[in-house]
Amino acid sequence: MSSLYGDREIPKIGKTITIGKELGYEKVKLENQEFDKSPKNLRILFINPPVDFSVFYSDMDLSDTKSSSPPIGILHLAAICREYGYKVFLLDAHAEGFDIPKIMRRIEEFDPHIVCLTAMTIMIDASAEIAKVIKERFPRIITMIGGVHITAEPLKTLEKYPQFDYGVVGEGELVLLDFLNSLNCGIGNSSVQSLVWRNGDKIIVNSRRNFYKDLDDFPFPAFDLVGEKLFSHYRLSVFGTKHFRSIGLVTSRGCSGYCSFCDLGVVGRGYRIMTAPYLIKHLKELNKQYKVNDLLFYDDMFTGNKKRLVDFCEEMIREGTPFTWSCCSRVDFVSYLDVLELMKKAGCHAIEFGVESGCQRILDSIRKNVTKEKVAHVINMATKAGITTKANFILGHLGETFDSIEETIEFANQLNVCYVQHTHLVPLPGSEIYEKAHKYGTFDPSWSKMNTLLINFIPKGFTREDLVYYSKKFWRKFYLRPRTIIRELKRIDGWEDILRLFLAVKSFLKVALFRKKTLG
Repeated sequence: MSSLYGDREIPKIGKTITIGKELGYEKVKLENQEFDKSPKNLRILFINPPVDFSVFYSDMDLSDTKSSSPPIGILHLAAICREYGYKVFLLDAHAEGFDIPKIMRRIEEFDPHIVCLTAMTIMIDASAEIAKVIKERFPRIITMIGGVHITAEPLKTLEKYPQFDYGVVGEGELVLLDFLNSLNCGIGNSSVQSLVWRNGDKIIVNSRRNFYKDLDDFPFPAFDLVGEKLFSHYRLSVFGTKHFRSIGLVTSRGCSGYCSFCDLGVVGRGYRIMTAPYLIKHLKELNKQYKVNDLLFYDDMFTGNKKRLVDFCEEMIREGTPFTWSCCSRVDFVSYLDVLELMKKAGCHAIEFGVESGCQRILDSIRKNVTKEKVAHVINMATKAGITTKANFILGHLGETFDSIEETIEFANQLNVCYVQHTHLVPLPGSEIYEKAHKYGTFDPSWSKMNTLLINFIPKGFTREDLVYYSKKFWRKFYLRPRTIIRELKRIDGWEDILRLFLAVKSFLKVALFRKKTLG
């Protein structure tokens, strides 16, 4: 049973709730929906909750080498609400380092009618604490929660946190506009698809709204709400960036893969893209306004549509754009040398590949739809094209053995790859393995432990000490090789590279040498 449903019947209005991969597409274009753009009196404050980096890194103690990005999802929602006449404000309490009292002072200053919070599973407690204090001090303010966690656990979340008045399931743009319109017009909540709400003592989960296919119809993220803080408050990944005036973007949604560990099944598998002309138009605006010269595409499948990828690269070359950029890709979606060479010519300097395991049995069991030979071939081609490569792995899969984890470490060292990284398997709410993880090992389903850098699932036959041992071995065996050290020293070309290397070495020492074997 999907965690979307919980373990009981959910009161619902209209159609039966569906898991993300079963959804279709909206048939009515945004411009033809009943949302007007006239100025309105409703004031909306979007809050990115403050989460101490120790929550993310815990025993690895990487809080002082942290990377962070503007809250792209919130900036998308703020942009569309503003376009349709609502007054919007943004408070990135995470980047600002605001505690609850400071947040409340800002709320008093902004005087919003609605506060919209967001949360991944590991952040839900922080968002709930803000909402709780809001309801105590400003009971008239409507509190809403959105993000991947509420999408996976709509009923349980509102049951556990009565301080949330509403929840938004799935993509927020049209749901939020529909809710605001119903609120403005006094229509009621029953017709607002993908809304979770309270009707007396009952929690109602309305039927899911279909995906919106044409992402070009949505406004670009409202980066002006962040302004110059883009570079003073945020520091993106050391690997994924080439310059310090970098921003992260998400230019597509959904995924066509069916990996068993991924929670995209509940968010949605309908793969949609921003077109190349739309994207490049806004990139040029960012360069003109903020001197952005480097891009990190967070899309799980930036390369998922070959035509869009080729169009984007050719347009970047034709326009002579000043950008360098990096992206993520599945191995099976960028397997042609000519495409990789075109990407390099268009400014691509790095690609992260989700490899996940060096054991074919594990790859098959998680449905990666790829062979080890294919992984090696694609990484060789990317390297030949002059692109820096990184392979991401997961340790501690369901069915993992000492032999399979050793095979993964050996495979990582055999690949012609510049960097490797690993996380630990976490059975996230909404993923297929969330419901069955306890059959394969020891699993702590606490929402506060849902972080892939922590160990909350221990496969049968392993102890936590075993996983920490193999984690350290993974890092040491790859990065203490003479060829890796020499290559990194040769890459230094200025003070930015020196700083990046310093941060990388600092992180390496903490995860490969000083990570605690036990907690407490």
